[in-house]
Amino acid sequence: MIAATGHSEDLDSVDAIEEALNRCAEMLAGKTPQAGFLYAGIDHDHQALLDGVEEKYPGIQLIGSTTHGELSTESFAEDSVVLMLLHAEEITFRAVALEGVAARTEEIARRAVSGALEGLDDPGRLCIAISDPHGVDSTALMGTLVDALGHGIPVCGGFASEPLRWEETYQFCNGKVFQDALVLLVMAGSLRVSTGVASGWEPMGGEHRVTDAEGLTIKSVDGEPVRDVWLRYFGSDLLTGGRHMLATYVDAESVSSDADGAGFYLSAPLDWKDDRSLVVSPPIARGSRFRFADATREQVLSGAESSVAQAARAFEGSPPDAGLFFSCAGRHAVLGTRVEQEYDIVRNRLGATVPTIGFYTYGEFCPLTGSVISRAHGATFVSVLIAEDV
Repeated sequence: MIAATGHSEDLDSVDAIEEALNRCAEMLAGKTPQAGFLYAGIDHDHQALLDGVEEKYPGIQLIGSTTHGELSTESFAEDSVVLMLLHAEEITFRAVALEGVAARTEEIARRAVSGALEGLDDPGRLCIAISDPHGVDSTALMGTLVDALGHGIPVCGGFASEPLRWEETYQFCNGKVFQDALVLLVMAGSLRVSTGVASGWEPMGGEHRVTDAEGLTIKSVDGEPVRDVWLRYFGSDLLTGGRHMLATYVDAESVSSDADGAGFYLSAPLDWKDDRSLVVSPPIARGSRFRFADATREQVLSGAESSVAQAARAFEGSPPDAGLFFSCAGRHAVLGTRVEQEYDIVRNRLGATVPTIGFYTYGEFCPLTGSVISRAHGATFVSVLIAEDV
């Protein structure tokens, strides 16, 4: 597989996509790409970006979205345009988009998978999913995607984002701009895949159980209003810019192991309601066990290192052809001026020759470490390494 990347910080969208395409063309060396990813800042003319790609490579299977920061082989930047184009001899790519994901999450997920798998002769090896975040139950979304694809196909990706305004996001697929959409790119054939997921957040204190919850809202914990339990831990109901999280355990042994990313997924607290209930994402179901979690900047960066290392171990002796990365906007907020160091970690671990692309999301998708079941996460760093298996 040839993976080519182009990254432009030009504020003019037409010039930016031309610069990115020219850089990709150099790396493709005359090969025609079949698929790609495009991530861009919210203020760009997104249709102009897509028109530029489609004009040069008609019919390319391409997905992407707006972001809260973009990274590539070249750099980390905000309000930029980053493009990755893929050419492979033994891999088939199919991209689909469907709008209406907020109101009909499960239906849209099933239909999108059906459309993505239609006509594929080889079994799917990887699904990259990007969704609008607003009003979407991420647990229902991931559960439906996993069931529809089959448990052997990892689902990775994240929610489209923008600079923490919680306003509109946009999704891209095959030359068109969408809102309230789910976009999928399924890769089938001779593809080798490894994933890594970690956060750096460490659970603290004792185990708690959600005794009442509805949708994204936790109403009570251990029979008490969740705000009262929160105040005993943190002394204030300030949500501290993403530092405090809820770590939900997924099996009986996890609560005693706490290996980073191996036994729990993180949910981010978003807002307090007047009745002292707490809105979180991803949602935490009634009856779930969780612990509160916290992290320093150093621990957050350590989580990124752990994620990349997990994925890289599967490629020992055989470098990947490309790396895809999804980091949470909450991590961006906690890291502040040190956010570029996540890019440095990727580059230092994989080297400058492995093409990479990534963006800061409103939530991430990936299997837990050691599992084939993909889940929705918050505050995590997701690493996906791919190579054509020839």
